[in-house]
Amino acid sequence: MQKEYNKSNLQLIDNYISEFSLNVFDKIRNDTELEVAVEVEFRMTEVDEKKMIGQIELRYNVDILEKEEKKAKIIMTINALFNFLDNIDKKAFEEILKIDGSTVISHICRSYIASVTAQSGMPTIIMPLIDFNEFFKEAKQSNDENK
Repeated sequence: MQKEYNKSNLQLIDNYISEFSLNVFDKIRNDTELEVAVEVEFRMTEVDEKKMIGQIELRYNVDILEKEEKKAKIIMTINALFNFLDNIDKKAFEEILKIDGSTVISHICRSYIASVTAQSGMPTIIMPLIDFNEFFKEAKQSNDENK
């Protein structure tokens, strides 16, 4: 018997990593305690409100630190294409893409970075979860203050 699930209106159609680099400046021992400093950039690259399809891009700049000394740097850019199953206005669709779309692809980034660092001979880097509601609220406040 097949179970019926509540399907989200936002569906990930496709994604790809357009840029990835891991630069290690000095050997990092597996028992080293590390911190990460993360900068995230967001860009909406395309929205087709008639077909309810949108493409977004997230870029991570990650500094890996040991006692405030930069030991490595990761740069990762991921692009994703989403489809929304209902018809809504463009502004509402863009908000959903920003918040929910970013959340979905950030999890792909987290697992990719964890996998690559685990295989690189350094401690596995587990990226912090990002609250994209707060992320975009702070970005809007910053933009408003800079006007």
